[in-house]
Amino acid sequence: MNQSRKVTEGALMIAIVMVLLVASFLPILSLISMFVLPVPFIFYVKRHGVKAGLIMTVAVAIISTLLMSMMILPGVLIAAAGGIFIGYAMYKRNTAYETLAQGTFGFIVGMLLAFVFIQILLDVNIVSEYENIVEDSVSMSASMIESVNPSLNEEDITALQETQISLLKQLIPTFMVVFALATAFITQWISYKLLNRIEKEKFSFPPFRELQFPGAIIWIYLLALILSVIGFEEGSTMEFGAQNLLMIVGIALMLQGFSFIFHFAHIKRIAKAVPILIVIATILFPGILLYFIRILGIIDIGFRLRGRLK
Repeated sequence: MNQSRKVTEGALMIAIVMVLLVASFLPILSLISMFVLPVPFIFYVKRHGVKAGLIMTVAVAIISTLLMSMMILPGVLIAAAGGIFIGYAMYKRNTAYETLAQGTFGFIVGMLLAFVFIQILLDVNIVSEYENIVEDSVSMSASMIESVNPSLNEEDITALQETQISLLKQLIPTFMVVFALATAFITQWISYKLLNRIEKEKFSFPPFRELQFPGAIIWIYLLALILSVIGFEEGSTMEFGAQNLLMIVGIALMLQGFSFIFHFAHIKRIAKAVPILIVIATILFPGILLYFIRILGIIDIGFRLRGRLK
């Protein structure tokens, strides 16, 4: 009975995935389907485990290739990897933030698999395509800067272009992590809502003010700072790794700082609009406020600042 139920639910989840894949070809639904596509994998793995999820992934890959095209497989790999990691974390009853961390890692794994598939089997150089997009975007930005400030000479604009292009190329891993984190969060949130309604579960994210990273992240940030000021050879692997490590850990400390602000507002009974406005102001004026928020996150972790609040 249990085996027949597993097969029936597997067939239903595969059918839902196929419908979502078809919907992804529509311009309006393509963005939504990107976040919803991993949900059937999450449901199935949460109920029947990782092995069942892997079998479902193989079945979806074969059916989608036969009915559509091999071009759809990279998207399937990303959705399946993220869904399996999130589903397994929910299967093990991990906390919401532990599930988010595992889901983020799962989507990164999926993107790496998709990258290998596109690079080797489809013979498409993603890095070159990305570099072309970056160069076109920077050239357009430089043209806008030149029209706004005609006093800049051609050498200054060229130097600015080269710096921006180099930085954007080196930060590819950071962009991948941010994209994976955002996708995992939205997908997990959708899954929680559906599971709570369908299966009467009580999944939920704790309030953002309770988010706390382990103290080890400060030492990682210190290591990244040291590596970034050593002055490795430009374009070397060490410089590439140091810049991305510094950026990723800096984002984590920024989230910690925002979390502390929300915690402080909650303890002091300050209106929620105040910390929200601070977040918006930081996004609009990152030059000054971002460093302050990051320092606040370091102080909160290192000195257990929120534990001293009453």
